[in-house]
Amino acid sequence: MDGNNRWSKNNQCTKYDGYKEGANTLLKLSRYIFSYTDTKYISAFALSKNNLSRSKNLISTLKKILYEFLNKVLNENGAINFNIKFIGDRNFLNSSINNKIDQLEIKNKYDKTLCIFINYSGKYDIEQAAIKFREQDNNKSRLLKFNKFLLTAGLPDPDILIRTGGFKRLSDFLIYQIIFTELFFTKKLWPDLSKNDLKKIINKFHALERKFGQ
Repeated sequence: MDGNNRWSKNNQCTKYDGYKEGANTLLKLSRYIFSYTDTKYISAFALSKNNLSRSKNLISTLKKILYEFLNKVLNENGAINFNIKFIGDRNFLNSSINNKIDQLEIKNKYDKTLCIFINYSGKYDIEQAAIKFREQDNNKSRLLKFNKFLLTAGLPDPDILIRTGGFKRLSDFLIYQIIFTELFFTKKLWPDLSKNDLKKIINKFHALERKFGQ
């Protein structure tokens, strides 16, 4: 979800307004995808481990946006008919935010899930999974798949990855999981991404012949 900061500059508003618009866009597009496609999982890269090196003011703003986002979703009273799951290291968040996340995830009961990645690193995910895999009993580890130790264990590998903001790189997101993922890059900033943009990308995806290495 790249481009919130640049969007705020282009629209002459605060970073808070830019990231809040980005959060609203996430809910809007998630509702659209779950309502009009047979998609079961959406993954959103909200904050990478590398992003935590940014200014304290920005991190504080992001935490505020997250807290307000959680309150909004918790107060929807069933209007959101999909699960929301957070993936990543939540230790940098205060207890109030973590408690809100726990409250939200307890309510998960649907067959569709929005996965929000915060303080996540694809490289670190592989490293921590390798350590856990190695620590297993040698005989038993032969029967266990490596991906069972990833933070994304139990989730399917993504079919589509959309990178907004104009940069053509993965920025440390789901490195292990995207070997057969179709990549789409757009210059549009995240808050400007529309339902029509998604529809075009989905149509392009369905027109592809996917061979999965065969």
